[in-house]
Amino acid sequence: MSRILLIDDDGDMMLLTARWLKRAGYEVDTASSGEEALAFLAGTKPDLILLDYAMPQMDGSATFAAIRAQDSLKSIPVLFRTGIDDGAAAEITERLHPDGVVLKSEGKAQLLKAVAEALG
Repeated sequence: MSRILLIDDDGDMMLLTARWLKRAGYEVDTASSGEEALAFLAGTKPDLILLDYAMPQMDGSATFAAIRAQDSLKSIPVLFRTGIDDGAAAEITERLHPDGVVLKSEGKAQLLKAVAEALG
């Protein structure tokens, strides 16, 4: 069973997404901030990270940079999730080079497809 770290400051979105992933057979850990995620990653290495792009304080970009700066975490695929739907996905991909971007508005089917593809 693949283990996924879900990072999102929106509690309702995190609960819904975690439910979808668990029902699809994934083990899910959650963090509500970049700081909390980095503390978790200091002791546990998931198979995939789903990272909210827009978060207060330490946003998705800063969290992603901190993850990629650590040799022990570089190989973990990271998918950004964003509620911003105005071309942001292309900008995120071009600027940061994550393993993918999934719009929150695309729903469950697209999320599960992106997760399966990222896990290979």
